[in-house]
Amino acid sequence: MEQRTLEFNHQPLTIFLRDEADRSVANEIFKFREYRLAEECIKTATTPIVDVGAHSGLFTLFARSLNPLVPIIAVEPEKNNVTLLKQHLKENNIKNVTVIEAALGGKTGKDRLLVMPDSHNHRLVPPGASKAFTTSETIPVQAYSLAYVLEHFVPTTVSVLKMDIEGGEYEVFKHSTLEELSKIKAIIMEYHTLPGKNYQAIEQKLRENGFGVQTHPSRFDKTMGFLFATNKRI
Repeated sequence: MEQRTLEFNHQPLTIFLRDEADRSVANEIFKFREYRLAEECIKTATTPIVDVGAHSGLFTLFARSLNPLVPIIAVEPEKNNVTLLKQHLKENNIKNVTVIEAALGGKTGKDRLLVMPDSHNHRLVPPGASKAFTTSETIPVQAYSLAYVLEHFVPTTVSVLKMDIEGGEYEVFKHSTLEELSKIKAIIMEYHTLPGKNYQAIEQKLRENGFGVQTHPSRFDKTMGFLFATNKRI
């Protein structure tokens, strides 16, 4: 494992990189600043930031560097990623972070995670597709709906919801309601274009529920990009 020290927002950070997947995530966050649209919202956040698909915790480090005090909730289902996430928190003396070992999905309950060769591509098995995968390709995980996370882990509004869940965003927003979305001030997410599914459906739902939305295609992959939404009703 490679240990690297970098500086972000005038602060030194120690990060651990297992492979090329980790390097890709680090570059996305710290070099290319793919989440830059949300930086001002993170800096001014006074209620929790929720990092969904937290992976090894690099976005959590990014958010903590921008805002030293706000509570952060990191949601990640895969145990090896969780282990490295906790190592990053300990090594950098990061406080006030709650780690939830679970996936965010459309519904709360037991689910299966499709384990991919690249650690940042793990994803919940899509509904109705479980027979297409063998048990050796998947592992059992706990999944929570957005409603459950907001009810049980966030006592107030969410300042920023970050989401990178490899296509699982469609199930999350399919089952989300105005009541839940009204508790979120800003959303920054990586979207993925899948067969029969396009980010424009998520964009439309957010606009219908009071959000202003910006989208930016990825410079590296035409099937994905970033969506930034701010709640005009809060």
